[in-house]
Amino acid sequence: MRIALFLADTEPVAFTEVLTLPEGVGGEDAVSFAPVRLTGKLTKSGTGYTVRGSVAGDGRLRCVRCLAEFAFSFEEDFSVRLLPGKLAPNEDELQLSRKDLDVRFYTEAVLDLVELAAEQVELLLPMKPLCREDCRGLCPRCGADRNLGDCGCPKEVDERWEALAHFHPVQDP
Repeated sequence: MRIALFLADTEPVAFTEVLTLPEGVGGEDAVSFAPVRLTGKLTKSGTGYTVRGSVAGDGRLRCVRCLAEFAFSFEEDFSVRLLPGKLAPNEDELQLSRKDLDVRFYTEAVLDLVELAAEQVELLLPMKPLCREDCRGLCPRCGADRNLGDCGCPKEVDERWEALAHFHPVQDP
């Protein structure tokens, strides 16, 4: 679904859509997403436009430690400023402020709702998805899931640290 930006020149354009995200959203740690609900309002704002709304849905992610799949739910409000591409800075290196992170520049005067939903979901995903905070991961030797119990592999000891294993600090009297 796409909305022509000029429609918001005279009055705000409200939208509520249930959208299927394109393949690849979330990268290799995202297994799947159910259709997401995107609601919002597009308004004219100075030389550009502002989109305020919310995105909500469910998905399945893969834990980076044990590779197990787990459920992930999200619901978040967002605000994005849309400015014409001719206003984009053309410097090679640019220091961004917090307010610059919510700005998108457009060359085609349309708002692609699927692209907007995908972008907002990407921003909500954890950098390192974990099935649980205390996930023990996989054994580097045999590949067993340590969350299910010990695998029986002998503990590896780095001989370089062996001298510290018997070190006892002196206690002050």
